[in-house]
Parts: sequence; C-alpha cells; structure tokens
Amino acid sequence: MVTSVEEGISEFLEHLAGARKFSNNTIVSYRNDLKQFTEFCRKSFDKSEGEFSQLSEIDKAILKSFVAEISDPFSSSRTLSKKSLSRKISSLKSLFKFLALRGYVKKNFAASLSFPKVPKKLPQYLSKGEVEDLLGMKHVTEVAVLDKAIIELFYSTGIRLSELINLKFGNVDFKSGTIKVFGKGSKERIVPFGSHAKEAMKSYLQIREICNVNKSEMFFLDNAGKKLYPMKVQRMIRKDLSIVSEISKKSPHVLRHSFATHLLDNGADIRAVKELLGHESLSTTQVYTHLTTEKLKKSYKQAHPRA
Repeated sequence: MVTSVEEGISEFLEHLAGARKFSNNTIVSYRNDLKQFTEFCRKSFDKSEGEFSQLSEIDKAILKSFVAEISDPFSSSRTLSKKSLSRKISSLKSLFKFLALRGYVKKNFAASLSFPKVPKKLPQYLSKGEVEDLLGMKHVTEVAVLDKAIIELFYSTGIRLSELINLKFGNVDFKSGTIKVFGKGSKERIVPFGSHAKEAMKSYLQIREICNVNKSEMFFLDNAGKKLYPMKVQRMIRKDLSIVSEISKKSPHVLRHSFATHLLDNGADIRAVKELLGHESLSTTQVYTHLTTEKLKKSYKQAHPRA
C-alpha cells in the first residue's frame, strides 16, 4: 500500500511510462514538477533528508500553499511563466487523480486547483508564397537533398519533429503515398503525402543508400549513417526558413502550423485535419480556425470602405 508522497509519485510515473506509454521527455517534465512538490512538502512538514512526507498529511491547504509559492515572483530567483505554472498544476492534478483512483488518498484535493489565465498565442506559419520560395530553393549538395526531403515531408504531412526522426524505412509506402507514424502516447496513424514530397524523398534515397553503412531501419540518416537528432533538424529548418521568412519562430513546428492552416484555408474539413495532425481533441485543432478568422478580419478591414 502506497503511503508516502515519494512512493505515490514513483508509481504514477511508472504508470505513465507503462500503461499510458508517455514519451521520456514528458515523464521527465512530470518528474521535475513533482520533485519540486515533494521538496515543498518536506519543508512544510519539517522533514529531514530521507524522511517521507505521508499522503495522509496532504490536504487542500498544502496544495494551495504550494501553488501560491511557485506563483510568487519573489519566492524564487526565476519567475515562472503562466504556461510553466499551468504545467506544474496540471502535473499535480494528474498525480492526485491517479492516487484517488488507486485509493491511496481519500479525496482528490487537487481537483479544486485552478489554472492561471494564459493568453492564447496564435501559432506562426508561412504564407503560401513563402512556402513556394522555401520549396523552390536550389538543392544541389548531398546535405541539401536531405533538407529538401525533410522540408517537403514536413509540409506535405504536418508530422511532428519526433515523428519524422523516428520514421522507419518500412513505414514509408511510396505505392500508396502514405507513411505510418507513431505520435504522442505511441498512437499510430497513417498520413498521406503528396507527389512533390514523394519525388524529394526518392531523390534522397540515393544518398541514403550510400550513407546507410550500418543498415539502419530509420528513413532519415545523417552523413555517417546515424539516426538524425532533433537539434540537427531544428538547426537545418531554422537556417532554411531564415532565407524566406522574417517570422520570429523558425522551427519544424512552423511547417506543421503551415500545413494545417493552408488545408483549412482551402476548405479542408477540420475533423480530417485533426486526424492528420494526430490531435486527441478537436479544440486543439480549432486554433487554426482562429488564424483563418484573423486573416478574414484583416482582409475585411483593408477592403471594406466602412470597416
């Protein structure tokens, strides 16, 4: 029977990794957030190093005190953003929901915690002209052939960076023009890609055949035949986007945002876009409808004589 906060967190993280199949990065974030909570509990209950704070000692007052402390800009040398604060509260809510379902706590006191109001930021994306400029750039070197294939696939499918670097050769079907990817929570989905991406990827295969000395199953490899790492792709995208656009954020996710926005601009059904992006909730996809609405408002103000 789990009785201490530390034991509860340990079992919760095991549950996320096992049953829920959360990514390592997500689990690390949960662990860091909840470690801060255990340190707060130790201090609050005057526990020495190595002593455990008991779950029976945790109530609504303790949880609210913790949130108040991490919300106080003067309690730490580093002020938390509202987004980071929301993530920490979400970690607490998830933990205590799990503990309550397992019967380790009598009541889920964290359910009453409220999130700070976070102003919604609309995602940045490329215009259709900027995409044409990006994909029309001359790619003549071996490295540039890789760039071209990656950019075309990002824009053609809207997949995430993690999904691209973990794409396996056997999960690319050129005949049907689809790829099989594993998104958040290892959820599998099939995503179609277009003729331009197909052409760029087939051109890259000639380079891959030379580089793949280790017989890797990964589709995209570096010059040494090793799996691509995120920072390498991020640097490459940032370099190429800098040539065609002045947007402040230049990351692979910008191509994902551009993919979704341009689909909706051209009349795609939002539920279909949701499935293509691998979103769990339609509300996550709806942020892209705000982008199209903002563009309509801008066009109206520019064109209507009484706007």
